[in-house]
Amino acid sequence: MQSKGFTLIELVTVIGLMGILAAVASPRFANSNIFATRGQASVLTSSLRYAQKTALAQRRRVYVVYHAPAPTSVDLCFSVDCSSKVIDPVTGNPYSVGFTDDVSVSGSTLGFDALGRPVPNVDTRFSVTNAKNNAQSVVILVEAESGYIH
Repeated sequence: MQSKGFTLIELVTVIGLMGILAAVASPRFANSNIFATRGQASVLTSSLRYAQKTALAQRRRVYVVYHAPAPTSVDLCFSVDCSSKVIDPVTGNPYSVGFTDDVSVSGSTLGFDALGRPVPNVDTRFSVTNAKNNAQSVVILVEAESGYIH
């Protein structure tokens, strides 16, 4: 009588080889760079929304001042020249957000008036792009008139 099937040693060998192959190949499929890009885009979106809410609450203009050369950062100020800065409620220090070297952020200085509208009153785009893979990019839009941020 001849039995059909695989021996235990053959099964363990194949499963072991598949495990090694999966450990080597899976990092190529699960690239973590997009997480850094989306995380930094969320930080920028939160900063824009905080600036808008501060302008509404204090009934005065708040500017999101963008600093372009590396390292990229964003400050919230009550004037374009940042002589008077918005205070971060968590730290008690002037509100400033720095971005990692993994991403590049492009944008411009933007303000919000006492009604939450953007100053200047035009659609404004900010782009957060992965520095290692330029194909991964997140665009944040601040709409004119309404100041809707998405």
